[in-house]
Amino acid sequence: MYQGIRDAVTAELAADQRILAMYLLGSAASGRLRADSDIDIALMAQPGIQLSELERARIAAALSYRLGRQVDLGMLSSRNLVYANEVLHTGIQLYSRDPGAAALYAANLLGLYLEFNEGRQEILNAYTI
Repeated sequence: MYQGIRDAVTAELAADQRILAMYLLGSAASGRLRADSDIDIALMAQPGIQLSELERARIAAALSYRLGRQVDLGMLSSRNLVYANEVLHTGIQLYSRDPGAAALYAANLLGLYLEFNEGRQEILNAYTI
């Protein structure tokens, strides 16, 4: 089902050297895509690369045009570890420029998420009666 999405996304973004990997999320990834569904895609940028809001909006618009649906574009980074964890556990990887580098970056994000969760649990426990 998602092969067409994979092909379109890869055709649009594979030439962009800033992109390390792309993931499909949401209803498209779970096989529940409806006629009115948007397509959720997460981008993993190369380490040290940040895409501006304008650059992300341009990418989302180009993908929306190519796919004929609204695209909700997210970024995998340490700025939102809960989102990164969700992407890496439930998303489907559509593309990877360098599988080893993408796996290393993903492992780093998951490690940061585990540390974050440990700290968060201590805070939650402190306020539990």
